[in-house]
Amino acid sequence: MATELYTTSSGSQEMKDVARHHVMTQAAIRAPDEGRDKLWIKFVSFFWDTARKGPEEQALLNRLDFFLLSYIVLSFLIKTLDQTNITNAYVSGMKEDLALNGNELNYFTTAYNMGYLVGSMPIQLLMGYVRPSVVLPACEVVWGALVMGLAGAHSAEYIYIFRAIIGFLEAAAYPAFARCIGSWYKPDELGKRMILFGISASLASMISGYIQAGVYTSMNGVHGLAGWRWLFIIDGVISIPIACMGFVFFPDFPTTTRAMWLNEQQRALAIRRMDEVGRAPPRRMTVKRFVMVWFQWRTHAYLWTNLMSGLQQGQMVYMSLWLKSLKYSVQKINILPTIGYAIAIVCAYIYAIISDHTGWRWQLMVAGFLFKMLGNILLAVWDIPFGLKFFAYLCPNFGEQNLFLTWAAENFQDDSEIRGILPAAGNMLMFGFNAWVPVLIFPTGKAPVFLVGYSCSAGFCVVGILGILLMRYLFIRRAKQLGYVKNEYGLLIPPELATEYVPRDEESGGDAASIEKETAVVYGTDK
Repeated sequence: MATELYTTSSGSQEMKDVARHHVMTQAAIRAPDEGRDKLWIKFVSFFWDTARKGPEEQALLNRLDFFLLSYIVLSFLIKTLDQTNITNAYVSGMKEDLALNGNELNYFTTAYNMGYLVGSMPIQLLMGYVRPSVVLPACEVVWGALVMGLAGAHSAEYIYIFRAIIGFLEAAAYPAFARCIGSWYKPDELGKRMILFGISASLASMISGYIQAGVYTSMNGVHGLAGWRWLFIIDGVISIPIACMGFVFFPDFPTTTRAMWLNEQQRALAIRRMDEVGRAPPRRMTVKRFVMVWFQWRTHAYLWTNLMSGLQQGQMVYMSLWLKSLKYSVQKINILPTIGYAIAIVCAYIYAIISDHTGWRWQLMVAGFLFKMLGNILLAVWDIPFGLKFFAYLCPNFGEQNLFLTWAAENFQDDSEIRGILPAAGNMLMFGFNAWVPVLIFPTGKAPVFLVGYSCSAGFCVVGILGILLMRYLFIRRAKQLGYVKNEYGLLIPPELATEYVPRDEESGGDAASIEKETAVVYGTDK
């Protein structure tokens, strides 16, 4: 990607006209409308940045938020609902109806993880040749139908097969959504949007409990079907219209979009915004480029840290088993864990606001790891008061993993394909380990006391924190070696991508002379 160099000290009239158009466009993007400094505007923009943008940029962001972000949030919400409903079903009658015992719940998760593991990379590579706006909704239609098919399960083997295929298809969503969000939004916008992507997962986990509790109360036995079977039917039915939205709502990337809800000016503006940040557009992934990805130290630094984050998130799953051991009702077993998900939603957005306003990414990630480590330590001790134990189960929700996606999107903004491949590879590694690690350290037969499991999880947190610190050090060292400079967002980028625009002189009235003066673009400025 190259940034145009404008100069008016000499050159053709055509170049001057291009420069004039560029500056006028930048003024429209950057200059706020009159009255935008009002107190209520400042208050609103603190929570949602669109309010402080210029008119053209605001119109673009409103469209992106309505179409792209709403689809991603809804799609990931139903994906997480389809993924986590197995636990709700298990504790709501499926275990007894299918005569399950031992480690079947872990094996259901393992089957899903194995499918996810196999599907992650092939589907990401496929989206280099077939538009994501086709691949993602198509996968969602099929997995929605398979979720409904789980309602007909009569054995554990039936569930294993369906869960593996569902995992294979759902592997498309997480990396593609993260890459797409990182390809449309600037750093001061990115954290909040990426967090909303994560909040949808917490919201799905929360409402899954309420849905199952409601289904168990009102539909158990209707038409001869158990309540847990109705849960799968309802979840699957919800998936289909959301999938259909994706064919229209998902815009692909700024340089490849064909979205009918963006006009030509907005598409050009989206490309200029990413040029301004220094974020590279998509390129065709060649075999050589794909191979070289795995010979970069930053690839392995990302994967290691991502793995540590993913290996210690089991507390909320096992909270249901703890409540079941205390003889709580099915309704309470499904509802009480939702407190944690509500906490996760609130904390995630607080993290996002702080992160976008201050640029703190890795600092807040470390804080999240510390909360998770505290919860694991308390649960490893186990013989603690009921209230403290309840708090320990909730502790992981005070952290926010999706900040890692935001941080990675900025650290890998020089390569769009890596931003899609690495989350996919990270998921492959994480789901590969989750296919056997929970069975080993969280055997269901020992529920709800998992001394080894929670002790190991606390250790994963420590290693995760060290991974974040190492990753930060190595990225800074690489930037210095390559002579990178900071742009206005504090991101280290190649000097040829760093631009500095001279602000409009309001006293000049914006005449031709002042516009020509403003068209100088300065490269290599370390701000």
